[in-house]
Amino acid sequence: PYIAKIKASGADSVITGNWAQDLALLLKAAADAGLQANWYTYYAGGAGGPTSVRQTGLEHRVFQISEWHSNVEGAEMQNLNADFRKKYSGSGWWYLRAKNEMDMLVKAIEQAKSVDAAKVAAALEDMRFKDAIGAEVWMRKDDHQLFQDLYISSFGPGVAIDEEGTGWGWKTVAKVDAKDTITKTVCKMDR
Repeated sequence: PYIAKIKASGADSVITGNWAQDLALLLKAAADAGLQANWYTYYAGGAGGPTSVRQTGLEHRVFQISEWHSNVEGAEMQNLNADFRKKYSGSGWWYLRAKNEMDMLVKAIEQAKSVDAAKVAAALEDMRFKDAIGAEVWMRKDDHQLFQDLYISSFGPGVAIDEEGTGWGWKTVAKVDAKDTITKTVCKMDR
């Protein structure tokens, strides 16, 4: 019923927070109904997402916003992804943010010379570093919000690295610089 309503509305794009089986079923229903909309997601790159998208045939009609994907250049991250794929039967690394978070935690612990939570939290404030693709990542002092570049990518053929053995992979269609994602905060952290 959702697809029928979307199709009847004449929408050319849909934004969805669906993931896993819900996303797979939604995209399958869209493909079966001949809905030729663009799909903007957060989670199409997670486990099973690429296979689901490939099965729909919605070539370069499904987009994700993420901080990285397998076809973004950067030697350190490309090597990490290749090693991860070898170790885990071809499954790719999905989340650069997880690596960024752990790298920042290690740096904060080393800087604080402690694992005391308050000291580590203080060390994280306004921390800046270069991530595994060479981009600056930083944590705002006011609310501990992490800022990093974001990529909008579409899924389809014609890329160097495919996902889940589908023959399709992610292709960057736009990059949003971290500085362009900064919004004001009204957070008043208790310290």
